[in-house]
Amino acid sequence: MQPFHAPSRSAYTPSVQDDSTHVEKESQNGSEFASRLAREAADGVVRDYEEKRDRLDKAIEQSEYLVAGLKNFNRDQWPVRYPSLKPAEGSSSSGSARPTHRRTLTYADEPTKSVDVVIEHTPVSRQAVRRALTTVNSSTPASPSFPPVDASTNHSTASDDFSVLKLDLNLGATRHAKTLITHLEKSSISSLLDNRLSASLDHLSLLRKRIHDAQSRVLVTGDLNAGKSTLVNALLRRPEVMPTDQQPLTTRFVEVVSARENGDVEEIHVLDQGDKYEPSDKSTYTVQPIDKLEAIVSDEESDASSPPLRVFLRDHSEGLSNPSILHNGVVDISLIDAPGLNRDSIITTANFARQEEIDVVVFVVSAANHFTLSAKEFIWQAGHEKAHLFIVVNRFDQIKDKEKCRRIVLEQIKQLSPKTYEDAADLVHFVDSAKVALGINDEDGDEIDETFSYLEHSLRSFVLVNRAKSKLGPAQNYVTHLLADVELLASANVLVAKQEREAARNELSRVKPELETLNKSKDGLEENLVNEEERVTGEAASRSKQAIQRGLERISRGEMAAPAPHLELPPYPGLLGVWDYATEVKRVMLASLDFVVSLAESDARKLTTQGVDTIFDIGDKSLPLDVERSNRVFNPNAMFSTRIKPSRRNSGVAQVGLGLAKQPKLADVNLSDILDIQHHLFLARSTLPSQTPQSSDLVSFSPETSLGMASLAVGAFSLVGNKSGIRSLVENVVHVSELASNPSARKWIAPIIGVMAAGAVAYVIYELPRSIPRNVGRHLHATLSVTSGAEESDASLIPLPEAVSSRISGEVRKVMRIGAWDLRERFRKAVETRAEVVKSSEEADRKAGLALSQFEDVDKRIGAIREIMADLKV
Repeated sequence: MQPFHAPSRSAYTPSVQDDSTHVEKESQNGSEFASRLAREAADGVVRDYEEKRDRLDKAIEQSEYLVAGLKNFNRDQWPVRYPSLKPAEGSSSSGSARPTHRRTLTYADEPTKSVDVVIEHTPVSRQAVRRALTTVNSSTPASPSFPPVDASTNHSTASDDFSVLKLDLNLGATRHAKTLITHLEKSSISSLLDNRLSASLDHLSLLRKRIHDAQSRVLVTGDLNAGKSTLVNALLRRPEVMPTDQQPLTTRFVEVVSARENGDVEEIHVLDQGDKYEPSDKSTYTVQPIDKLEAIVSDEESDASSPPLRVFLRDHSEGLSNPSILHNGVVDISLIDAPGLNRDSIITTANFARQEEIDVVVFVVSAANHFTLSAKEFIWQAGHEKAHLFIVVNRFDQIKDKEKCRRIVLEQIKQLSPKTYEDAADLVHFVDSAKVALGINDEDGDEIDETFSYLEHSLRSFVLVNRAKSKLGPAQNYVTHLLADVELLASANVLVAKQEREAARNELSRVKPELETLNKSKDGLEENLVNEEERVTGEAASRSKQAIQRGLERISRGEMAAPAPHLELPPYPGLLGVWDYATEVKRVMLASLDFVVSLAESDARKLTTQGVDTIFDIGDKSLPLDVERSNRVFNPNAMFSTRIKPSRRNSGVAQVGLGLAKQPKLADVNLSDILDIQHHLFLARSTLPSQTPQSSDLVSFSPETSLGMASLAVGAFSLVGNKSGIRSLVENVVHVSELASNPSARKWIAPIIGVMAAGAVAYVIYELPRSIPRNVGRHLHATLSVTSGAEESDASLIPLPEAVSSRISGEVRKVMRIGAWDLRERFRKAVETRAEVVKSSEEADRKAGLALSQFEDVDKRIGAIREIMADLKV
């Protein structure tokens, strides 16, 4: 497209040729032909512009779907990681057709973990470069050093860094954000990225409206008191519009448009409701007369937060050879005069926000100050969208060393906006502030300075003729940067997804077989624990019962239940101390039984210790190696530390445990413990023959006589026994009464009875030292065993062997169950832990696979969008 040249003044002066009609007709025909060619060329330009606009609109629409899908994916399914690339020690060029460079990749949520990657830049169009990341193998050879890209000074071309999607964590410059971002978590990074994607979606929507808007908005901005208002007045051909002074005057945004949009009426609209402004709705603005513009703009109480102004002006440049750019007759243009950037932070932030709404940025910089920090930040921010900026270096006439100033300024522009530097001849202008004023000379027609004339011509050409570059170029540039950022984001997250999927699958291959093995061994473990519990408990119960039974049998023979070093039967104190002797014998025998019980408990402790060790062995064989073993220490001495508490059913013997000698019911002595006549008569009766032979001729006893006398003696001795002795005595008395009728029997009854009674008494007294232990032992055996020989028994009493066996087996079972419960809990936790790991690993594998699919689709969609924009060439 040829650059626009302003028509000369003679172009508007009619040619007078009255000497020949033929020449006049030929001239008329030539003019019509030229007009037709101009119209055709103009129509071609319009069609080309509209075609590019429609293709760009489609690319923006596809980009909106792409960013929205990525935003939803980041929010709902997989937190997208934010990468950071730094030059590696061996950053290099491969020497191939597609250069590759080594970088160190870190993520904002894990700044301490890094991986070496290769970033590959592949040109896909004149303006787009595809960026792909691959991990560096340890065998990758080192290559010559490659100078890294300085992202801090060359924002718009830093291909290894983000531009549009760069996260800003503070209110200042975004390039300082890396010092803060390392302290955030993954969820926080994901949330910040979600906000950034939302802002990009809003900006894409704004871009679609802007490229379809017929009006072009030109923002005139720059540092404080740089001459912005003077430039606007010169462009409008009206020096009295915007107030100018050596002190800064403009305190709010002022948008100047043609009065044709307002019925050719000059006035000021104060946009009280901002974005809700509608010219047809007078409630959205306040009307002020045009002569109050200077007072409103320079009001000391107003600031950047004050409502912006919309000023409608009529064309006052009809008599000039170059009309104002505002009233060009081709495209509706609005000029926006902005407050100075470095006035305060609010104004600077407002300028940053406002530049997103305009098409062309005219940046005014003071030749004396060059580019300040706020100016650099603004140009870098605007560079995300606008590759070409129109820069006016004002007050150049005040500089002594102009070449040095020109060189320094151009070098700064080269770093800040490379595309602008490439077209510096048309986009960068050094003007004199004293001559940027409108001076009209009616005679020679030199209305303005030559340098300003060229500036205006270049701006007109950039805004009007090269409208595709000024109107569509920013949108294309923003989409290009956005696609590059999304591609870098997707490429870095592909590496993350692959690593997470590989880690998840490795974890599954390790844990899943262990989980299957544990599930298979669960029944066997339970069976082994139950069997070991039953074995140890049953053995302890059997051995304790047998020990108590043996002890009771020894006691029934008048011996101690078990030899004890501290126990022995007391010596016989004589007939007068027989009662105390029986009491002491009973105490010692009961103590010996206690000793047997303690021996049974000790044996149970050993069995339990072996059983607990067996449970530990089962745990070592059943539990995986990485499961922590039980830290419980079995203390056998803690067993049987309490006695059995009395219960309503288990009274008497069931209430004993250790301390049998202290049980009053057992320790009390009665007469049968000393003289167990019933036992002796039972033995005598069991030893007497059923028939007595005739052994003497002196006295002849019939069988009835002998039996009756013996029965009488037996019944007498049995009287002190139980009821059966009384019954036996009655029966014997009957037999004796029958003998009394025999004269021979009456003769021998008295002597025989006397002899037998005296012998019985002597025998009993003589046998007391030996009979008392046996009597006590027999009674204890009968009491504690509830033997089957007893005629009556109390069903509520539990024999001592069963009671002790139940007590010991219950204690052993409790200990064994505690050990088995601990093992079961560890086994259960091992199963649950591995099941959770398997579940989380499967979920991680699924999400990583979904992320890979998503990011691969993102890469394909980016390629499709780039194909749409491949031949735009705006």
